[in-house]
Amino acid sequence: MNAIRKAGTLLLGAALTAGCAERNTPTAPRVPGADAAVAAQNGTSLVEVSRPNAVGTCDDGFASGAWSIDEAEEPVVAVNPVRAGNIVAAWIQGPFQNLVGAASFDGGQTWQRVPVPLTTCAGGQFLIAGDVWLSFAPDGILYGIAVSGNALSSLLPEVLKSTDGGLHWAASVPPGSSNVDPPADHPSVTADPTNASLVYAIWNGTKSPHSSAAVFSRTTDGGSTWEPARAIVETPSQSFIQFSQVFVLPNGTLVDLYEFYVQQPNGPITQTTLQLLRSTDHGQSWSTPVTFVTMTPRYTPEGFTLVVDPETGQLVKDPTNPSFAVDLRNGNLYAVWEDGRFANFQYNDIAFSMSADGGASWSAPIRVNQTPLNIPVANRQSFLPSVAVGANGTIGVSYYDFRLNDPHPGLPTDRWLIQCHTGSNGAATDPACWTGEARLTNSSFNMEAVVPNFGGFFLGDYFGLASARNDFVATFTQPDGDNVTSVFFARNANK
Repeated sequence: MNAIRKAGTLLLGAALTAGCAERNTPTAPRVPGADAAVAAQNGTSLVEVSRPNAVGTCDDGFASGAWSIDEAEEPVVAVNPVRAGNIVAAWIQGPFQNLVGAASFDGGQTWQRVPVPLTTCAGGQFLIAGDVWLSFAPDGILYGIAVSGNALSSLLPEVLKSTDGGLHWAASVPPGSSNVDPPADHPSVTADPTNASLVYAIWNGTKSPHSSAAVFSRTTDGGSTWEPARAIVETPSQSFIQFSQVFVLPNGTLVDLYEFYVQQPNGPITQTTLQLLRSTDHGQSWSTPVTFVTMTPRYTPEGFTLVVDPETGQLVKDPTNPSFAVDLRNGNLYAVWEDGRFANFQYNDIAFSMSADGGASWSAPIRVNQTPLNIPVANRQSFLPSVAVGANGTIGVSYYDFRLNDPHPGLPTDRWLIQCHTGSNGAATDPACWTGEARLTNSSFNMEAVVPNFGGFFLGDYFGLASARNDFVATFTQPDGDNVTSVFFARNANK
C-alpha cells in the first residue's frame, strides 16, 4: 500500500515539475546582505527561540520519524491581553518526545525556554507529546492543550495552565472521558475573551477506523474542573473532521470552525469543505453542521496537499489544515486555506473567505498570496497559511513559497506576511486590499535541509500568527545555521 501511494505521489510531483521545466530560466544572482535588508525595510525582526534545546540531551527512547532530539516543529504563539510585551510560544521538541514553551516579556526580543512537564524528560509521566495550542484568558492566565501518552494509538488531550506568563506550567484537570475512542488529534483551547472563568477545549476524536468526531469540553471555573467530554458532531462513514477551533463572538455566541472531508479507504479525497457549528449558551448545546466553503486543493493520492520540490519532486508534507480567526471588535470571521482554483489546478495558492454576520454567510474565495505570476509555475506554490487579526482590524496572513528559487542547488524558501488594512484599503473581500507584503525570513532557507519525515519535508501541521496590539507576531520553522530545523519568531511592526 505504501509503495502504491509513493508511486502515485512521485508521478504527481513529476507532472508538476515537468510542466514548468522549460520555463525554469536562470534568475539574477542574490546579492549578499540583500535578504536581511529587505526584512529590515519591512519592519520585521527575527529571533531563533528553540535552541539550545531546553531538555538538553535527554532522550526517552521514543522515536517517530528521523528527527534528532534537537529538531523542533509545529510552533504556536499567543500574546497576553493584559501585558502586551508578554508573548509565549510553544512547539514540539524532537521526535514527538517533548513540548517546550518559551516566554518573552519584552515583546519578543529575548526568550526564556521552559520544558512543559508532560513527558519524562520534563518531569512528567509520558513518552510522547505533541499538537500544542495556546490561549490567554482576559485576566492574563494562559491555557494550553496538547496530546500526550505512551503510544501513538492512545494519545489523549491534556490541559495545561500558567499563571505567570508562561514561565511555569501545571497540568490542569484533564477533560473527562468521552464515548469517542483515542487517539485524539489536533486539540485547540479557547479562553473566552469576555469571561475569565470560561475556557473551551475541542479536538478530533476517532469514532471508528472510518469516521471521526469533534469532541468538546469546557470549564466554567477557570480550569479547576472540566465537564465530561462529548462529541458535538459525528461524521458519517468514510468522512472525517480536521482541526476544529472554537471562536467567541462579541455577543457571546460560540462558533466551531473545522475542515470536513470524504475519503474512501486507500483512495483519494473526493470532497473537502469548511463547516461550522454554533452555540448560544456557552457550549451547553450546539447547532447542526453547516457547510460554508468548498475547498479545492490540489491533493496527493493519499490526501495531503500537493507541494513538491520543483527540481526533485520530493514532497513537502502538508496536511491541508485551514486557519481561522475572529475580529473581537465586530465578530467578523476569517478563513484561509490552500486552493488550486486560481491557477487552473497547476499549483496551490492561499484562498481567503470571510463572514461579517457571525458565520451565516461567507464571501466568495479570493487569492491573497502575493507570489509573483511571472516566475516558473512550480516556484509559485504557496502553502501552510496562518491568519490573525490586529487590534485595529488589520488582517494578516502568513505563508511559505518558493518564489526565490533558482537553478542553483537547493530549494530557497521563505515565509511571508500579507496584510489587509480594512477601511483605508477597502474591503477584505477585494484583492486590492491585500498589500504591503513583508518577508518574515531574513534570508531564504534551503527546504532540502529539512529532515524528511512521513514521506516529505516536514515543518509542522500549523504555525503561529497572532497580534500584539497592531503588530503581527509569527512563529514558524526553518533550518538554522547548523541545518537543525528550529523555531523562529518574527515581529512585523505596524505604525
